[in-house]
Amino acid sequence: MRESLQVGMRDGQYREMLARYHFAPRDLPLLGQVGELVRRAAEPELYWDRISEQGEQGEELAVIVTLGAGPDELQNRYQQRERLSESYMAECVGMELLRNAYEQAAERIHERTDMWPSAFAFVGEQEPFARMEEIFRLLAPQGVSYNQAYMLTPKKTAVFLTELRRERKDSYCHICAGCTNLSCRNREEREGRRDAAKTQGNLTYGYQRIFGGWKRE
Repeated sequence: MRESLQVGMRDGQYREMLARYHFAPRDLPLLGQVGELVRRAAEPELYWDRISEQGEQGEELAVIVTLGAGPDELQNRYQQRERLSESYMAECVGMELLRNAYEQAAERIHERTDMWPSAFAFVGEQEPFARMEEIFRLLAPQGVSYNQAYMLTPKKTAVFLTELRRERKDSYCHICAGCTNLSCRNREEREGRRDAAKTQGNLTYGYQRIFGGWKRE
């Protein structure tokens, strides 16, 4: 199944990015300007389908979420003009938008199935790279590909598996140790701060695929 998503930055998210990505407070206006360009360039899409029955717990799903080629093209233009600060900002905003997109994807799947997606098992981290071929064959995403090193194009793409759960208490919303949604109303503020600190030093596969080894100049 292929669906379009509508993602954006929630209130206060740019300000939260200042510390997370080591920006100065004076960078906030430019970060917002670059972020709006990234948002306009993005064409977020969701691909998902069932893989197999998982007994009484539900079913295993294969999921691909992408922002499309637009954010990559925008970042490349910044790099070509040697506007490295803007390029880094575009990369960081793309990371945040992709995170928002696959969390929205989980909500969309719940709307379609009346069941709750559990934790996200990213290919290359919790799941072996060998499953990439299986997932792409099943979902046949348009405009998304990977090379022999399993690098994804567009870069702002996440590939993962999840299992459906009948109870919300078993969903991704309630697995705070692995969740990146720091704004979730079901998450205590102290847990959000602690996990955010961990995330800065130990990015998951999903985040690594977004960053692609980028280092700020």
